[in-house]
Amino acid sequence: MQRRVLAATEPFARDIEIYSIDENFLDLTGFEHLDLVDHCQKLRAQILQWTTIPTCVGIGPTKTLANAAAKKNPIFDRVANLSDEQVRRYVMDRFEVADVWGVGSATARKLQALGIETAGQLRDMQMKQARGLKTVVLERLVAELNGVPADAVEVIAPRRKGMAVTRSFGRPIDTKHELMGAVTQFAMRAGEKLRQHGLVAARLTAFFHTNRFKPERPQYSAGKAVTLHPMISDSFELIAAARRAVERCWRWLRVHQSRRHARAAGRCANASANAVRRR
Repeated sequence: MQRRVLAATEPFARDIEIYSIDENFLDLTGFEHLDLVDHCQKLRAQILQWTTIPTCVGIGPTKTLANAAAKKNPIFDRVANLSDEQVRRYVMDRFEVADVWGVGSATARKLQALGIETAGQLRDMQMKQARGLKTVVLERLVAELNGVPADAVEVIAPRRKGMAVTRSFGRPIDTKHELMGAVTQFAMRAGEKLRQHGLVAARLTAFFHTNRFKPERPQYSAGKAVTLHPMISDSFELIAAARRAVERCWRWLRVHQSRRHARAAGRCANASANAVRRR
């Protein structure tokens, strides 16, 4: 199901960071010229159509603000954009400090003892006071609530449990050779991301599908997972695993589908190499 959510999400963002089983962060760089609220409503509609899963979307200049915006805010019709300063202040002044991403129960009690009950009050906290209360972690969180990216996610949150590299092709592709080339690039990028975050992968999944926006054509999707033992982050080993997975998918396609469907299935709209870390 997560794979279907990622496939539905991919056309709407430049990059996707898998944070948990039910939460992803999207990089909307390159989409600023659009009405982002309308853009994300279309994203929600596509996820609902493809998976029947209702979603909420938060938009903000930092991950902490985006997370806060994604909380249930009925007046925003499940898409809240906190990029606007006035909207941000309205939401923050009504948002309990205990619900702020990265504020645990012990920290919430300390803040409440100081009279800080809302995210807006935490946003206005002096940076030195924040550092003195809970070292650099709370200081970075205060910065994020003020719209200043401060890498708070990497400090506060657990390490990422997975990551995906997905792209739509500029044109349909018809051959295994072209598909292998694309998946090779994605696996290499996945290795770079793993090493950047100090992670190793225990499993890699490669998948691809036809263009769902052309329902009049035969539709096909395939994916195979490869267990990696020992766990790795080396790009060349990830590439080899991804190519083995694609080879299995393609062989199954040739055996089980007619020639007409095989050609259609080879005309892929996107491909993905997804590396998952398990300790």
